[in-house]
Amino acid sequence: MSTEEPFAVPDTPTYALGIDAGGTYTDAAVVELTRGAVSAFAKAPTRTHDPTGSIREALSELPEKLIRKTEFVSLATTFATNAIVEGRGGRAGLILIGYDRDLPGLAGMSPVLHVDGGHDFWGKERTGLDLDGLKARLDPFLRGLDAVAISGFFSVRNPDHERRIERVIRERCGMPTVCGHRLSARIDAPKRAATAWWNGRLISLLSGLIDAARSVLAEFDIDAPLMVVRGDGTLISAETAKYRPVETLISGPAASILGARHLTGFDNGLVVDIGGTTTDMATLVDGKVDIDPDGAHIGGWKTHVKAARIRTAGLGGDSIIDTADGRIGGITVGPDRVEPLCVFAERHPEILSVLETLAASRSRIPIRRANPCTFYVRPEVVGPGDEEMPARLAQGPVNEFLITDGPDSKVTPWELKSMAREGRLIRSSLTPSDFRVAEGSHALGSRAGARLGVSLFARALQISEASLLRSVTDTIERRLCGQAVSLLAGDDAQHLEGLMHRWFPPAEDRQSHGPGLHLTANLTHPVIGIGAPAEAWLPRAFAHLHAECVLPERYTVATAVGAVVGTVGFTLTAEVRPAGTGRFVLYGPLEKTEFDDFESAAAAGRADLESLALRQMRADHVDQPQLSFTSERKSVPIPGGELHLYTLLRLRATGRMNVAGTRSS
Repeated sequence: MSTEEPFAVPDTPTYALGIDAGGTYTDAAVVELTRGAVSAFAKAPTRTHDPTGSIREALSELPEKLIRKTEFVSLATTFATNAIVEGRGGRAGLILIGYDRDLPGLAGMSPVLHVDGGHDFWGKERTGLDLDGLKARLDPFLRGLDAVAISGFFSVRNPDHERRIERVIRERCGMPTVCGHRLSARIDAPKRAATAWWNGRLISLLSGLIDAARSVLAEFDIDAPLMVVRGDGTLISAETAKYRPVETLISGPAASILGARHLTGFDNGLVVDIGGTTTDMATLVDGKVDIDPDGAHIGGWKTHVKAARIRTAGLGGDSIIDTADGRIGGITVGPDRVEPLCVFAERHPEILSVLETLAASRSRIPIRRANPCTFYVRPEVVGPGDEEMPARLAQGPVNEFLITDGPDSKVTPWELKSMAREGRLIRSSLTPSDFRVAEGSHALGSRAGARLGVSLFARALQISEASLLRSVTDTIERRLCGQAVSLLAGDDAQHLEGLMHRWFPPAEDRQSHGPGLHLTANLTHPVIGIGAPAEAWLPRAFAHLHAECVLPERYTVATAVGAVVGTVGFTLTAEVRPAGTGRFVLYGPLEKTEFDDFESAAAAGRADLESLALRQMRADHVDQPQLSFTSERKSVPIPGGELHLYTLLRLRATGRMNVAGTRSS
C-alpha cells in the first residue's frame, strides 16, 4: 500500500467500482473517491465456472445511475491463488535453457523441454544456444499447449537466449510466451522457472476472468479502464495482468489489507479476513502491506512473486463440521468447504424429511464412519465417466450415512468425498453458517434445515446442542488464535503453539478449584476484522489474546473497497559490476552492456530504468508518476582501500491513475 497523497480529483463527486471475485462470494462496492466514502455495495455467490454471472448478479444490486458514473474499475481476485492450490490452470510448456536436469526444485512442472545454452553468473555465454535442436523438437512439444514459459539459467544476467527462443516461438505459432527475466530479477533459477511456468498456466484463467468482467461492464454501460490488484496491493492494468497473471497471487488478501486501512484509518494492526472458504491473516505495518521477503509461497510452490506476507487457514463460514473420532473432543472445522445445509435444504427441501427421520431414530448413529448431516448430489452438467456413478446419485440428493451404511453398500464415504473434491459431486453438510442461521442471527436459506442439522449432529455425539455449539466455537477460536501466533511469533511460533492448551484449557480444568497453570498472550495492536462471518467469530476468538477487535463499517465488502484505494507502483533494479581492465558491465532489465567507465554504465542504467518505468506507467493509466532513484555501492575492505563488488541501481515508480478523463469518449 502507498501512503501518498489522495487522488487528485475535482470537487464534484468522482466514483470508482471495486470488485472482489472471491472463492465463495463476489462483492462489488462503489467508492466516492473525493471523500473516500462507500456509496453502495452488494454481494453475490461466486460461481467459479461462470464468473460472468457472478459479477453480473453483484452489479445488478447496485444503483444503475451510480455505477455509470464510474471513472475506473478495479478487480481483486483469489482465482490465481486458488488455481495453484488446487493444481488448476491452462497447459503451459516450460523451456529450460542450460539447466541441470536433476536440479532440485524443478519437480512437478511439465511438459519440460531442455535446451543447451545458458549463461554464467557474469552473463557470459556458457554454452552456445542450440536453436537447431530446439526447432527440430518444437512442434510436438507445442501441441496442446496454451502458453510457453522460457527460463534461462542466469538469464537475469543476460536474457539473450530467452529472447531468441521467444522470437522463434512467435514466428512459429504466435502462442503466448513469457520469459523468466521479465518476471523476476532475482538469481534463484528454480524459483524463477516455477514463477514463469505458473504464469503461463494462469494466462488463460485470468484472461477469462478479465474478459468476463469487461463483458459485464459493457452490459451496464460502464466505459472505464479496468485495473487489477497485485499481490503486494498495487494496481496494474488489465492488459498487463493478462500477460503477468502470476503477479495477482495473494491479490484478494492484499486488497483486504488496503480496505482495512481505508475503512479504519489504522496504520498498524492484524488484518483478519474470514470468508466462506478460508481465513487470511496479514499485518498492516506503518500504513503499508507487509511484504514476504521470500516471495509468495502457494500450495507448496515457491515463487518470486512480490506479495503480502499472509497465513491462510481452511476455515470459514462454509467449512464442514465433522469429528475425527466420533466424540465431542474430536470435532473439526474445515479445511474442506461445503455448501451449508441451510442453503442446500432450500434448494432440495426433500432432505428435511431425511434429517427428521434420522434425528428421530432410536438407533445409534456411528458418526465416526459417516456423517449423517452430509448430502451429495450430482451437478447439472455431468463430466466424462460420471455416468458410472451409483444409480442412486442420479435420482437426487443422497445422505452419506444412509448410502454407505450396511454390507450391501457399493460406495464408501472416502469415494464420495474424493468425487466432491474433484468437482464431480456437490457436497453439503453442517457448517458454522448453519449455527448462525439456526440461532436466528443470520438469514440464509432454510432455518429448518440448519436447526435439524444441529440437532442431528448433537444427537449423534450424544451431547446437548449447547455443548455442541461450545465445542465448535472453541475449535474455531483455537484455530484463529493459532494462525495469529504462527504469523506473528516467527521462530518462536512452534514453541508457543505447543502451549495452546494452556490458553484454551479443557472445561474440567476451568472448573477446578485446585492449583493450576493458565497462560495468557497479548497482541500489541488491534485486530481488524473483515469478511461476512467476522462479527460472529472474531471478537470472542481474539479476546483470548486480549486484543481489541475492530469491525469497520462495510467490513463485509472491505476487499472490494480495497481494490480501488491502492496505487500503481513497482520497483525496477539493475546492477553495475567491475569487469576488470577498467571496464564495467551493466546488468539491466533488458540486456547486458559493457562500458569503459562506471559513470557511463550507471547513467545508462538509470536511463533504461526510467524509460521502462515511464512506459509501464503509461500502460497502467498513470500520466504523472513519481520516480525515486537510488544507488547503493557494495564493497569489501582490502589492504590499502576497498574492493568494489557491485553497485545496485533501484528505481521506485509510484502514481495515482489519472482519474479525471480516463473514460474513453
